[in-house]
Amino acid sequence: MQNHIAQNTKLILTPRRAALLAGFDNQLDILVRLQAPDAPVEARKERPPYGIGLVIDHSGSMSGRPLEEAKRCAAFVVDRMRADDQISLVQFDNRVGMLCPTKPKSDGRELMQAISGIHQGGNTNLHGGWRAGADSLVDMAIATGLRRVILLSDGCANEGVTDTATIADQCRELAAKGVTTSTYGLGNDFNEELMVAMAKAGQGNHYYGDTADDLMEPFQEEFDLLANLCLKGLTLMASVPSGAKVELLNDYAGNAQQGWRLPDIAWGAEAWAVLRIRLPKGMLPPERQSLPCIDVSVKGCDLDGNSIAVQQAGLALPALNSAALGAVAEDELVVRRLAELEAAGVLTRTREAARNHDWNRVDRLLAEAEQRFAGNDWVASVVEAIRTVAKSRSRERFMKEALYSASSFSQRLAGKDEGIELMESSKAMYLRRKSSRGKAEFPPADGDTSGSTK
Repeated sequence: MQNHIAQNTKLILTPRRAALLAGFDNQLDILVRLQAPDAPVEARKERPPYGIGLVIDHSGSMSGRPLEEAKRCAAFVVDRMRADDQISLVQFDNRVGMLCPTKPKSDGRELMQAISGIHQGGNTNLHGGWRAGADSLVDMAIATGLRRVILLSDGCANEGVTDTATIADQCRELAAKGVTTSTYGLGNDFNEELMVAMAKAGQGNHYYGDTADDLMEPFQEEFDLLANLCLKGLTLMASVPSGAKVELLNDYAGNAQQGWRLPDIAWGAEAWAVLRIRLPKGMLPPERQSLPCIDVSVKGCDLDGNSIAVQQAGLALPALNSAALGAVAEDELVVRRLAELEAAGVLTRTREAARNHDWNRVDRLLAEAEQRFAGNDWVASVVEAIRTVAKSRSRERFMKEALYSASSFSQRLAGKDEGIELMESSKAMYLRRKSSRGKAEFPPADGDTSGSTK
């Protein structure tokens, strides 16, 4: 398996325009695509056991439909895991309760009984619940397989540790020990900045459901991804000539010196990033000669913990005069991905305007975005959906939708064949491009097991 991954993982560099302008300072945008191989037949059978910590908020605000749907999602997780996967179950309100300590799922009946017995409680000690779930996975026997906390809450941390930076730092520390965190927010009252910060620092994913009925789809999305994971712990490194400067346009953690953290990748998918290089005119070669612009490499590991290093990919581009450069077409895929990143920036600005109750600015920014992105069907559909939310003047809901949509633009996995027109509903759930992050858009039929990890 290791050889299959190492030999078939590809690193592709595509410049927006495959040339430089001679005699001038240049800004060069390069799309980096790390593509995992397609899954061999034995991929699912050979994966190591997973460790999953389910952490469920059962505070008073979760009473009724929200708590019942949370329990249904937890049962979905248990049902989809293999018998040798290890699972713990934690409930929290102002108190933390370890309902099931970490152990192999086996037939799952004990876990299902514990889930069915969860009832509403009091306040929200979110940190305490998360920490119990994370600690349950730290010392377990699984040394190399995936270990992940899945945290669901509809409220703000108002008991125990509540500071976002402190909690995110602990998520980062646990991730360094191999325990990652994914978060699920429900409704309009949870602290989206905390939940997103925890997932980013914890090297997991972040989702939200506008209502209880919207919650199952992100759970299915996460477990469709977990069922097909191929590479994890990925770091992107870029080297440019002395005198040039490079920055990453995506919202990934890291820097040019230590590298940037890419998301975990599933079989047959790609993680991508856009690097922007600034080249002073004094660096450029004479006209028609080429300049080595960048070397890129990625390191990570497979699910068995074997190191994977993708061979460096170099890019050298010719310097041309303005007339010749004008004849070099822009790459369509690079332009589309840049539009997504630009749209992420627009949504971030609308969110800040909504935070300040400046709805006139929100409306103006979205109207401009509607015109700017009219030629990009997916981005345009997201702008249309978020304009509908803006019309409701629901500040908390708008801020959540803007944050999660911006993250999706900047951090999503893509299909290797994304240039081919496919129905979104025909894609793996973690590759589907949704118009609204908080609403269920592709509900599977009853009994669908597309996310099964069995």
